[in-house]
Amino acid sequence: MKRLLCIAAALMMVFLTGCKKIDPTRPSVTWESNSSFSSKELTTDLDAKVTVRAPGRFKELSLVLGLGQYNILANQYIKIDNNKGSASKSATLDLMGDDSSISFVRSLGITAGAGLKDKEEVVMDLKAILNAIIKGQVVDNNTTFTIEIAIKDQSDQFYSRKAQFHFTSAPVISWSKNSNFDVVDVDASKIDGKVEVWAPGKIESLTVKLESGAGQALVDYVKNRTTDAKQVIDLVNDTMVADSFKDWFPAGKSVSGKDQAILDFGFMYNIRYDLKASTNVFTITAVDKNGKETVQQVKFVKK
Repeated sequence: MKRLLCIAAALMMVFLTGCKKIDPTRPSVTWESNSSFSSKELTTDLDAKVTVRAPGRFKELSLVLGLGQYNILANQYIKIDNNKGSASKSATLDLMGDDSSISFVRSLGITAGAGLKDKEEVVMDLKAILNAIIKGQVVDNNTTFTIEIAIKDQSDQFYSRKAQFHFTSAPVISWSKNSNFDVVDVDASKIDGKVEVWAPGKIESLTVKLESGAGQALVDYVKNRTTDAKQVIDLVNDTMVADSFKDWFPAGKSVSGKDQAILDFGFMYNIRYDLKASTNVFTITAVDKNGKETVQQVKFVKK
C-alpha cells in the first residue's frame, strides 16, 4: 500500500508540473476564429481580427511584416529608417513610436500611439492591414505573408505571436488575339473570339451578360438559349445553357470548381447577317471560391 501511495504521489507531481497555469499578467494574442494560428487563405470573408492584450499596459507594440518582395510596399507607412523593409528584410510598423505607422493603422480604425499606454487591450484586423498595403498591386499567385505581433508591457515582459496568410490571385480574363479588348467589327473578318478565364482559386461563378443596347437579333439569340429568357448566360447554374451554348461555352461541371474556362465568342461572326447597326457588349464576371471577382467586357460592333 505504501508503495502504491508513493507512485500516486509521484504521478500527481508530474501532472501538476506539466499543467502550469498561463500567467494572467503576461501579454498575449488571441485569434478567436483561428485559435491555433494556422495559415489562412486571404479570402473576402476571412475573419482576421486578433485581440492583443497587455494586462501590465503597453510599453511597445510592433507589427513585423514578412511580405517577401512586397516588404517595400509598407515603407510608405514607416518613418523610422531602420524599420523599413526590402526584399530580404522585413518591414516593421512601430505602433507606439512611429508617427507614420500610427497614422496608417488609425486610418483602418485601429488604436495606436500614445493612447495605448493607458490600455490593456487592442483589437487589430490583420486582413485590413494586409489589404491596405497590397491594394492596387499585382501580387504573384501562391504568395505567403506573415505578420508577427510583438508586445512589451510596462514591466518589460515580452511576447510575440505570428499569423500567416496565403494569397491566391483573383481570376484573370484574357484574349490572346485581342489583348486590349478592343471593339471588334463583326463584318471585318472571321472572329477569333476565344477568351480565356483562369482562376487559380477555382471557379465558383461564371456569367456572361448581354448588356442593354444590343441588336434585337442578338438579344433574341441569347434569351432563346437561357432559362426564363434572361440576358445573363449563367455557365455554372443554368442547365439550359449547357446544351444551347455547348458549341461555344463550357458549362456546368466543366466550369464549376475548375481553374480554367475558354469562352468562344465566334458565334458573333455567324449571326452577323441578322444584326442591324449596333454595338453589342457582353460583361464577363468570374468569381472564385475565395470570393475574389474579376469583370471584363467584350464588344462587337455591326456597322
